[in-house]
Amino acid sequence: MTDEHEELDPGEFRRMMAGVDREEMLRMIARLTRDIEANPQDAKSLSARGWLYGELGDFRRAVEDNGRVIELDPGDVSAHLNRAHAYSELEEYRAAIEDYDAAIRLAPGDAAAHYCRGACYAELGNLGGAVSDFDVAILLDPHDPAPYYNRGLTYGELGNHPQAVEDLSRAIELEPGLPEAHYFRGIAYRDLGETERAILDFDAALELEENYGLARYARGISKLNLERFEESLIDFDCALGLNPDDAGALRGRGVALGSLGRYDEAMEALDRSLELEPDSADTLAARGVNHASLEEYELAIEDYTRVIALDPGDLRAMYSRGTSLMRLGRLEDAIRDFDAIIEVDPNNAGAYLARGFAHAEVGDYREAIRDCNRLVELSPEDPAAYHARGYAYAEMGARHLAVEDFGRAVALNPEDVDSRRNRAALNRELGQPEKAIADYDEIIRLRPGDSWTIQARRRAVEEAEGR
Repeated sequence: MTDEHEELDPGEFRRMMAGVDREEMLRMIARLTRDIEANPQDAKSLSARGWLYGELGDFRRAVEDNGRVIELDPGDVSAHLNRAHAYSELEEYRAAIEDYDAAIRLAPGDAAAHYCRGACYAELGNLGGAVSDFDVAILLDPHDPAPYYNRGLTYGELGNHPQAVEDLSRAIELEPGLPEAHYFRGIAYRDLGETERAILDFDAALELEENYGLARYARGISKLNLERFEESLIDFDCALGLNPDDAGALRGRGVALGSLGRYDEAMEALDRSLELEPDSADTLAARGVNHASLEEYELAIEDYTRVIALDPGDLRAMYSRGTSLMRLGRLEDAIRDFDAIIEVDPNNAGAYLARGFAHAEVGDYREAIRDCNRLVELSPEDPAAYHARGYAYAEMGARHLAVEDFGRAVALNPEDVDSRRNRAALNRELGQPEKAIADYDEIIRLRPGDSWTIQARRRAVEEAEGR
């Protein structure tokens, strides 16, 4: 090695090596190795070789060379930083943090050191420590997008989605061509319930990087949630074109196809997703819904039971299993599922509604009405609550009370055909066919050509004329 090179400081050496290809780096390492063998105390050559090893991805050797430099000079800031970077690449984050600590102590005010240490804290799950370091990095260099980007990700993990949006927006201002920033801001908007804004960000990410699979998938899920099923299918298919074994995209495709009534195709996608992820509760639940849509209730129950085994606190799966059990006439089993839901969530209106119907079906009308009374307390503006109680009153023979409740349901939802039909039937039983005719007229207006209602109206007219 020449005397001229030995006089180069580390920064000058790196500038000199900018743009040098791999083969030249390997030749340079060989020359540096000869110098080090001749003089094991040559800190500059060790530092240069350690840096080259890091550039070539040989991080273990980079750690070793920078460690030897630190042994020779514990105050060498560059060696601490270079070793920290190498440790970080090796995912040895605690060791990296120790070196960043030393570098920051020796040379305060280095924005990059704070940023990198913050990234290590984030990897270790110390999100508060990460935010603190990103704060300092931003104060020291407010025009660097990286700390804003990473602080935005960290705020997202902390559930502070408004702050995540703010930081990621600043990162995008500083570096508009960063698809990841758009993607993660879209995730933050999605978590805030602003689905349309999320889609705009996923659009932007895909304009910057067409084959960005995560953005494709996320946009598909967002469109699925907006019930834009055909559009979501396009995204899931594109994601699967990039990765045919993407279990999440297969699940999304299955849900979209099921929502469009294409149940056989949906089942194929969901089965394949489960081959890839056999213990995915989300996919099992989706397949359960698909089985139920096909009236394959036994198979639906099997899937929901597996979901509950994986997550005993999944009340949605328990409710879905309960409703499938009702379809099979296994009412006592269904009631046990609704009991379990209500024990965990005493304000679960859906469980009271379903259990009320189940109690009525087994002839336990007092329990049915008790459930419906609780449902009315929880949801006084929900017509289904009054319809359910009206059904229970009708089954136990309390026709006047049933008529009143069906009337309340209709008042809240004038297009509630079932409540109108039940009220009409009860009014005919009570000898008031004229009132029944008014309900039948409204049903025919809502559903022109409904032959059953037309026949019922004709009979009600005959009853009225025969009085």
